[in-house]
Amino acid sequence: MRNILFITFTLALIGCEDVQLIRHECPIGKVQECSWDPDSSQLPRGVCRYGQQTCTSRGWSECIGAIGPSTEICDGLDNDCDLYIDETYPEESQLCGFIEGANYGTGVCVPGVMKCDDGYLFCDGHIGPTDEICDGIDNNCNGTVDESIANTTARVCYSGPEGTMAVGECRAGVKYCSDGGFEGPCDGEVIPTPEVCDDLDNDCDGEVDEGFDQRNVEIVFVLDISGSFDDEIESMIQGIAPLLDDPITSNFRFGLVIVGTRGESYDPAPERHSTMVVNLVPAHEFLEHLESTRTIPSAGVEPTLDTFIWTMDGTYPFSWNENAQKVIITMTDEESQSVIGTNQLAVREMSIELGFELFVFALPEHHHTFSVALRDQARRLFSPSVNSTTVFQQIKQIFEDLCVGQP
Repeated sequence: MRNILFITFTLALIGCEDVQLIRHECPIGKVQECSWDPDSSQLPRGVCRYGQQTCTSRGWSECIGAIGPSTEICDGLDNDCDLYIDETYPEESQLCGFIEGANYGTGVCVPGVMKCDDGYLFCDGHIGPTDEICDGIDNNCNGTVDESIANTTARVCYSGPEGTMAVGECRAGVKYCSDGGFEGPCDGEVIPTPEVCDDLDNDCDGEVDEGFDQRNVEIVFVLDISGSFDDEIESMIQGIAPLLDDPITSNFRFGLVIVGTRGESYDPAPERHSTMVVNLVPAHEFLEHLESTRTIPSAGVEPTLDTFIWTMDGTYPFSWNENAQKVIITMTDEESQSVIGTNQLAVREMSIELGFELFVFALPEHHHTFSVALRDQARRLFSPSVNSTTVFQQIKQIFEDLCVGQP
């Protein structure tokens, strides 16, 4: 900064004739900015600030309020006025967190390092000794892993629903400390499974074989009659036919829906690509209707998800018996399809709500397009076969899973 020399003329009467001139270096009362260091050219950045000085009769006063640079510390400020905040600090890289008696460098124990974040110092990364647990790690830093874990080398485990443990067939199991954890199998565990007719309480609800003693069974077959599936459909007809004469089906009723039919473009969705062939009839009447599918013209769309819905919700007017065990068995060589936007979850939820058991015969590569609708239960999925004996055994397995024909 530059001071301007001002000369003030003061008249003094000395014998009424003498005049004395007094020189001042600045206008008295003038205020100007001043630096913390007159010899520094550094600008006021960070915490640095110019001060003020006032011109008096004795010249410029002391610089008041100026703040100059200082050593950088961790406080969220630019102390050294270099436009960087907390870029260094006295505690930087110092080790920290030491606990007396801890063997750092053994097991999990490591010291921390002092760091600065948002103006605050903290000890980063310190890990001290803790009680030993089953995790494959030396937690107490004594050089030994998982030693002396009192009463925790095995744990009781059970993954079934609450209230089912020790009911019926359900039993708790045990998990052992192995490879540093208890993540292995629950040895010996038995959780609820669907009730079957075996004189056991499989679903662990306190009842044995409930619901199977007096129930009739009503089954609707949904057959894909598209030309690409002809051989499999023929084997399925031949596989189903012997079961219709078997005593196991004496109290069954059967219905039939076909998909892949050739309807008119103006037909409503249920009639355009599918047809309800016959309502629920006794086994001895059903074979004739089953064999008639060989002569029905076919087309290329198979809305199998839709036919599940239409068969359950009454769109197809099947005369379901309220107390019967209601079953739908779909047989197709295509992935699941819909012409009205039906999704798998909608099929699944309706089947649970209305009490339907669903099964599907489909090519293995298409199983995943039905799995959600079938409650993600692999036992409900089969692969179609051109061997009628195989089909017979597959369908018989379904009947057995439904607890049909058992003592």
